[in-house]
Amino acid sequence: MYDEMDRSAVKAMRRRGKTYGEIATDLGCNKKTVKRILEASTDKTYERDTPGSQVDRFKPQILEWLENETPVQRMLELAREKKDDAFTGSRSAFYARVQAFRVEWQQARADRFVRFEGLPGEYAQVDWGEIRNFPFLRAEGETRYFLAVRLKFSRLVYVEFATNMTLETLIRSMLRAFESFGGVAWVSVFDNMRTVTSGRDSQARPIWNPTFFKFMTELDSHPEACWPQSGNQKGAVENLVGWVKSNFLPERHFIDDADLALQAKEWVDSSNGSVSQAHGRIPSEVHREHERHRLTPLKITASEYGLFRLVRSGPESLISIDSNRYSVPVAHAETALVARVRERFIDFYAGEALVAHHERRRTRVFRPIQQPEHFEAVLVKKPRARVMLYRDHLIEQDISVAAYLAELCRRKRGAFGPQILDMYGLWRDYGTDQLGVACALASEHEAYGVDYLRSLLMAPRPIDPQRCLEVKDAPLQTEVDRSLQAYEVYVERTGL
Repeated sequence: MYDEMDRSAVKAMRRRGKTYGEIATDLGCNKKTVKRILEASTDKTYERDTPGSQVDRFKPQILEWLENETPVQRMLELAREKKDDAFTGSRSAFYARVQAFRVEWQQARADRFVRFEGLPGEYAQVDWGEIRNFPFLRAEGETRYFLAVRLKFSRLVYVEFATNMTLETLIRSMLRAFESFGGVAWVSVFDNMRTVTSGRDSQARPIWNPTFFKFMTELDSHPEACWPQSGNQKGAVENLVGWVKSNFLPERHFIDDADLALQAKEWVDSSNGSVSQAHGRIPSEVHREHERHRLTPLKITASEYGLFRLVRSGPESLISIDSNRYSVPVAHAETALVARVRERFIDFYAGEALVAHHERRRTRVFRPIQQPEHFEAVLVKKPRARVMLYRDHLIEQDISVAAYLAELCRRKRGAFGPQILDMYGLWRDYGTDQLGVACALASEHEAYGVDYLRSLLMAPRPIDPQRCLEVKDAPLQTEVDRSLQAYEVYVERTGL
């Protein structure tokens, strides 16, 4: 059974131009299996009920025996000699299972998918750099980070500075890098970032962050993490960071982050337009002539992409995202949903269906971010709850609306319910901006009541445009005829 990393790697091998037969030979499987892997989604999950094997409990010991080059016949003898948990199955079953473990062990050792020949469009190197006490002219002691991305074949580079190294910053910066490259590399090589991988499993394979791996799958790019003890793998990535520090920062001063971003872009453009010592050519030219058309097309932009999160709504139909709570329809209370956290919005899905769409709040707000229509099924039976929910929603829309509501409720303590319901209707009809202006004008004249707001919001009657003089048989004038020759002929011909 091949997991999502195997399927991603098979697709990367296919992009390198390998045939089905060559891939099947490398994996030790049938060509039909390769075809099935290539046609399926990378993150497809398989569920199969298979009985366990007696040999499985000896797997850790078998892997150790394989390292020690212990013959399989001796492995069987040792397994049967165990006092407390001896193997009692057949020799053929033991040999077959050991062979399966041997294939896994050889694949882990060979690390067959980490190759650095650098075909056009094949590799992108990605890493973070950190600079403490950044040389700002207006501030001291601040730390800045930068993400450096380089296409290995052309040496085309992208550098972006940031104030943090969160997963979202990494993903959106990578998308902007691929936008500048004109596409996505087949394989993206990372240092062992904590936002990307949390370590290695029993087969020494990276344990990827689920949100990050989903992102790479949707880009159709295969992720690779450098082996911690392999300098020949890490060196190129780490040298990229060192290259930025030693070539961009010395003898430069920056006013603020905007000036830093401007100077960084100018320096990157200059570097991409200068001869590279790696191949003796200009990276931008090599990229344009040989590499750009080999990249995988980018399907989405940095601002539109939504980070994948599995979430669960609470009994109040609220979901917590980055310290804020967002509402979903009550029909989806206490259910598992998928959140897509975009740059400006957050969408919630039940399967493929969009169930809620919210404007994203970057700062923490203590009130839940709710849409009244999400609670319609409950509000039918609770009219007072409807009034209070509508009032809270209106208060969140605009400062002028909030101030007007506060005074309106004070003046009409026992009868503000109908006023709130009518104001909510005006908000739906005219929008936040127009209602806010109306509330501000009404407040200046101390006119508190929905009737005053409705009068201010009523659109004026349309005025009929002035009709043009129509003269029978007059020539059609499509543009100004300054000599008026056409009209002189008309006058002479008609006798006017």
